[in-house]
Order: sequence, then C-alpha cells, then structure tokens
Amino acid sequence: MTRLVKSSPAFSYIFIIWAVFWIDVILPGINFLGFGIHPRHISGLDGILWAPFIHANLSHLISNTIPLLVLPAIGSLSMTNASLLKLVIFGGVGSGLGTWLFGSPAIVVGASGVVFSLLGYLLARAFYAPSVKTITVSLLSIALYGGAVMSLLTVLPTVSWAAHFWGFVSGVVFASIHRR
Repeated sequence: MTRLVKSSPAFSYIFIIWAVFWIDVILPGINFLGFGIHPRHISGLDGILWAPFIHANLSHLISNTIPLLVLPAIGSLSMTNASLLKLVIFGGVGSGLGTWLFGSPAIVVGASGVVFSLLGYLLARAFYAPSVKTITVSLLSIALYGGAVMSLLTVLPTVSWAAHFWGFVSGVVFASIHRR
C-alpha cells in the first residue's frame, strides 16, 4: 500500500491541480480560467489539455480532490498504476474533446471529466471483465458515487454536464478497450 501511495499517478495529479490553484490565487495578475475549454472555438482546443488542471474556486477543487483520492484507491484493487495513468490521460482528453464538441458556450475547467472517467471505468470494468474483484470494486464505487452517476441526468447552469458525460463515456470506452 505504501508503494501505491508513493507512486500513484492520482497523488501526482492532485498535487499538480492544487499547485496550479495556489499559483493562480497567490500570484497577482495570474488568472488561469481563460485557459479552459472554449467549446467549438479553435482557440479553445488547447483548453482540452489545460482544463483538467484548472479550478474555478476552492470548493470546486475540493469537490474534485475527494473522488480523485477515493476512486483511484478503489481502482487500485483491480488495476495497475500504469493503467490508472493511461485512464486519467484518456479520460481527460476524451472528456475535453466531448466538451469542446458538445458543451455549452461557457468556458469549462476542472477535473470532473477525469473523475467521471474513473467512475465510468470502475463501473464498466465489472461488465467487460467480470470477476469477484471487479464486481466488488464496481459495487463499492456505486455505493460511494452512485449519486454522481445520477447527476448525469441533471443539467445545472454552472456545472458542465458535457464534461461529466463525456468523461463517463471515456471511462466506459477505456474499460472496453482494456478488457483483459
């Protein structure tokens, strides 16, 4: 378990998003929000890479940090750190592309797409590679974050439904690709 904590891509990712947040808050004249995804604008394409590292406020950052701690810990029961890193990247890019193509006109930032890709993967893994371990992981994920899945059916003006939805889809696709 100690090795997992030291080498987990989730902890590195969390460190980076917190560092970016505090740099944005502390340094005068810095505002990273403009580097988010600008849906259907060519100038907003680079936001696909930057948006998962940028958060609008402390509440937004904390609400993404908690599942970024919990879901990879649950996932570590049935996946390697290398697979987790690939999933985080795949989920971030997949969520970003979906948001860029189908999102509302507002600038989108945050790690929610990555969170939902982790959740989609952990749920779909039980379907694509059923075992006692993957089913247990899936049930634990549902118990802790089933409400988040239900939020995909709700559209709120300040929350990017597209980022959540396409993140979840990216996680399911990743599970399908990595069936073994």
